[in-house]
Amino acid sequence: MQNFVIILAVTSLVALAVPSAFEHYRAGMLSGQVETVEPAPVVIDAAVERPASLSGRVARLAADASGHFRTDTRMNGRSVPVLVDTGATYVSINETTARRLGVAPQLDEYRYRVQTANGETTAALVTVERLQLGPIELRDVDTLVTRDGTLPVALLGMSFLGRLSKFEIASDQLTLKQ
Repeated sequence: MQNFVIILAVTSLVALAVPSAFEHYRAGMLSGQVETVEPAPVVIDAAVERPASLSGRVARLAADASGHFRTDTRMNGRSVPVLVDTGATYVSINETTARRLGVAPQLDEYRYRVQTANGETTAALVTVERLQLGPIELRDVDTLVTRDGTLPVALLGMSFLGRLSKFEIASDQLTLKQ
């Protein structure tokens, strides 16, 4: 019963207010005055030119406790954790990762001799169609596939880094720019 009384009171107030609001609106329309709308605010920083150092796609990585730069990338749409390695000529992944990415080479394609931290092994050269690191995306990246057990982590090597417009290390931070 109490809810009914509250609803009745609110409805009565609305019924009294609506004609008054309508009359006010109607009087304004009939007065012949032109309705004015304030201009939109001016956006200042849209007119400010971005410094050249900030243009393009940029990713920044912080060094881990050991001083290495590790991050997650997306290769052919799949997440792949990597270690950035400027000493590696190619992006390098193992056979298991290659199968996940859909780039599993045939046995006869393992014809390149490579030196890894775990010793010498053979590798196959494949192409990763799309490699993304944050906002940076490259297509058709040459990638070495090594036998399982020879490479404990995927390496982000120079076949990716060399195609960027810039990469630099300063104050335990790696900045990559496409």
